[in-house]
Amino acid sequence: MLARQGLVAQDEGVDDPYLTGTCRWWHLSEPSPELLAVESALTAGKPGVAVDLGCGLGTEIGYLAARGWCGLGVDLSVAALTRARTSHPGAAFARADVRSLPLATGSVDLMVDRGCFHYLGPDGRLGYAREAGRVLRPGGRLLLRLCLNSAGQPNGLDEGTIHATFADWRTAAVERMELVSDTRTMPAISAILVRPTR
Repeated sequence: MLARQGLVAQDEGVDDPYLTGTCRWWHLSEPSPELLAVESALTAGKPGVAVDLGCGLGTEIGYLAARGWCGLGVDLSVAALTRARTSHPGAAFARADVRSLPLATGSVDLMVDRGCFHYLGPDGRLGYAREAGRVLRPGGRLLLRLCLNSAGQPNGLDEGTIHATFADWRTAAVERMELVSDTRTMPAISAILVRPTR
């Protein structure tokens, strides 16, 4: 399951959803409504450095790059990254695990995630939060969208999962929502988390 979402290395024989078309379940060909709603508030109008975790086909980081952000999309799917580079030449793309990013400490202003976090187990979520905290500058923000179902089944995640994982972060907003893709909607939580300044 993690390999499907571009979180851990894919074993031989595991179908890449960007080759099989399964990615249509979560892919959105336009920037997400929640990103559009919070973009200017996240930066006070000044684009900086943005990273899209599990970027897939690069829609969101491509949008941010076109708006003046220095954008990097990371994923483990070579097929997704190849297509993203072609579709969004203004952004950079790298094959990387979300728990070990090829970025300097404190170098990022904004991170976005619309589908990686909910595929991680408890240890993986803590590693994710540590790495996001390392890479984000003090006061940097994470726009996190996590689905409440994985493979169509409830996954046991909720607002408490976010608060426990990011216990020392400031929570600027948390709300239940319907996460849209090109083919469906999925029950989800959207949160804006602020990295501690200390």
